[in-house]
Amino acid sequence: MYIIYMDSGTSTTRAFLLKGVDIVDNVSVKVGTKDSAINGSNEVLLSAMRDCYKTLLSQNSLQDTDIGDIWMSGMVTNNFGVVEVAHASTPVDAKKLAGTAHVHREDRFFHRDLHLIRGAKTVQPGQVVDISNIAGMNTVRGEEIEAIGLAASGMIPPGSDCVMISPGSHTHMLRIKNSAIVDISSNFTGELSHAIRTQTILGGELSPESVEMQEQYVLHGLSNLREYGIARSLCIIHASRVLNILSDEIRSQIFEGIISGSVVELLAKKMQGEWAGVQNVLILGGKPHIKAYEILCRHLLPPGTGVTLLDSQSTNSYALRGFLEILKVKAEG
Repeated sequence: MYIIYMDSGTSTTRAFLLKGVDIVDNVSVKVGTKDSAINGSNEVLLSAMRDCYKTLLSQNSLQDTDIGDIWMSGMVTNNFGVVEVAHASTPVDAKKLAGTAHVHREDRFFHRDLHLIRGAKTVQPGQVVDISNIAGMNTVRGEEIEAIGLAASGMIPPGSDCVMISPGSHTHMLRIKNSAIVDISSNFTGELSHAIRTQTILGGELSPESVEMQEQYVLHGLSNLREYGIARSLCIIHASRVLNILSDEIRSQIFEGIISGSVVELLAKKMQGEWAGVQNVLILGGKPHIKAYEILCRHLLPPGTGVTLLDSQSTNSYALRGFLEILKVKAEG
């Protein structure tokens, strides 16, 4: 019997056909919850996921009856996903995700049960959230299963204390201790970068292409951020175009130093306080600008902190590895 696993994010959905722990086939489509939000309905996402499902069946000469279960993770538990499902409270490990999976009967597109893996949150059961404590409350959908995958793959040694940085529309930092997510810090990065690039004058003053990060320019952005704050630092980038002293490529690197620098400065502060004891930092991502996080971590974090940049874009993703660990734990009871 086969299993289908789908990992769906803001803009991309990947689907895997599995036989045991072996990948038989996989497909992806550039559709996610962003498309559902734009259309005001999750039908666009469900339709795309059903098409992925049918493609996997067709490419492998299978019928619906050949598939034992369909599992999904990521943004599927968002209100613009498959169905909104509450997050699991930290600490979160593979056992908790396996035991709290939500079974949803979907009769519009799949006509069968879907097993939805919950996201994670720092809000504890029964805890009242208000303006006095909201700064310490964070949620993720999708990053939790990547964290489990990192631990299961051996990238996070058993018993260690580390942070996983997952840059994206929101850059999430997950503290992982003894193979469990114990805390989260979420940051408004990709969304901010997109807004600046598309809705301000800087949009025409930054490189439209991916740019390789160089330490001197990334750290220059950080220096400006520290000295002048974000509003003035962005204006300095604009001034460099008005006075024609830098290229768009250099401005883009300084820009990444400002946006990413605000995140890594927070991490450095936390590692001096409530996250003291963190030994390693793992940064997920395959895009060139994510190198800025590695540069900044090596510059800002305490000496001796291990810093590793990992490519999360491969077919055998950490989310998939996390899902396989959840299946293993579930089978063990």
